[in-house]
Amino acid sequence: MEIVQSILTDNPCYKTGHKIEVHGLMLHSVGCNQPSAEVFVKEWNKHTEQKKCVHAFIDGVTGKVYQTLPWEHKGWHCGGAGNSTYIGVEMCEPSGIRYNGGAAFNCLDRSEALAVVKRTYNAAVELFALLCQQYHLDPLKDGVIISHKEGHARGIASAHEDPSHLWNGLESGYTMDGFRHDVALAMHRAERTVQANDVVRIAPNAAYYTGKEAPDWVKSDEWIVKSVEGERVVLGGNVRGTNQINSPFHSKDLIVVSHWELENPESEDPKRPRMDISEEGVRLIMRFEGCRLSAYQCAAGVWTIGYGHTRGVKPGDELPSQEAARDLLYEDLKEYTGYVNTYIERKVIGFPVNQNQFDALTSFCYNRGSGRLRELVTDRDAPAAAEAMLSFIVVNGEINEGLRRRREAERELFLR
Repeated sequence: MEIVQSILTDNPCYKTGHKIEVHGLMLHSVGCNQPSAEVFVKEWNKHTEQKKCVHAFIDGVTGKVYQTLPWEHKGWHCGGAGNSTYIGVEMCEPSGIRYNGGAAFNCLDRSEALAVVKRTYNAAVELFALLCQQYHLDPLKDGVIISHKEGHARGIASAHEDPSHLWNGLESGYTMDGFRHDVALAMHRAERTVQANDVVRIAPNAAYYTGKEAPDWVKSDEWIVKSVEGERVVLGGNVRGTNQINSPFHSKDLIVVSHWELENPESEDPKRPRMDISEEGVRLIMRFEGCRLSAYQCAAGVWTIGYGHTRGVKPGDELPSQEAARDLLYEDLKEYTGYVNTYIERKVIGFPVNQNQFDALTSFCYNRGSGRLRELVTDRDAPAAAEAMLSFIVVNGEINEGLRRRREAERELFLR
């Protein structure tokens, strides 16, 4: 991340010299089809600009951060009391969108627009991680990182929808909950030097050390570090023991999750047989996933087929029968039961797990992924994990009724 100092010294907000005690960070998007931060810097750095001034813009073309106010300077970014305690950061928006009233817009080129959104999102994660470290803020604590929309819901900002309107309108899959989680991971990565035998995740925009693009199936898994030489980190096998890549990455692109204690007899239980999902658990997953034999885009914009299969799916893909979809599901479940078993063996799941609980956790993991499973069970006993399930029901910033019903069914099975 590159921060370009572009303080708006001619803006009346800067000239007031009012200071704040930073309690939180507010994320905005600019609300117009302008990807260039320099355009805003030029337009807002005028003595005639009486109404608005933010702390930074994130450029949609380069991902550079243009800092426009000192961080502890009071900005005019949210139209409410949030100006007195929050740093405000604007993400620039794609040139190919056309607003047609309020927060609604049309998009001329979705793939190009998503590239801009991804670029600004990733830069915002890095910037917010840096600011949280600088001001000793916990990104997962309620009210520390909020959007303009969330600020309005709290009564401290004007009635705007950003940035959720942009993310949702493009079906990007980005949410504020996910953003806060990514900031926390980025902070963890910055605080921890990668070492041999660490378990790491790979940043979404990472490439191999050689510059070659890493496939999604590699970036979506957790890997054990084989060796470290300066910035060059070689990853060996995944935590489930199903794949071995022996490939190098830059250390800056790796997020340390934990340390794989190979010498620690408590990290794995060789006497404990690995569990498998029961037919009841499979039926629960099939019921909520549904079966579609033609590829489609789910609510998060991911191409999907069969009973929720996503890896390698492309538009136009077809399955010949429901039996083929079922076979594909059983193959996929080998991966997700592997995650649950690994977390049991490594004591990430700190309570004894019976068959019903294993089935419920596998269904949860298949739906939300291994990272959310870790978040669900870490430092929780069984009753607390059961209750926490009900909080994982948000898609694109909105409560999803289908997810709510699924979480309730998983919780009921878990507690049986």
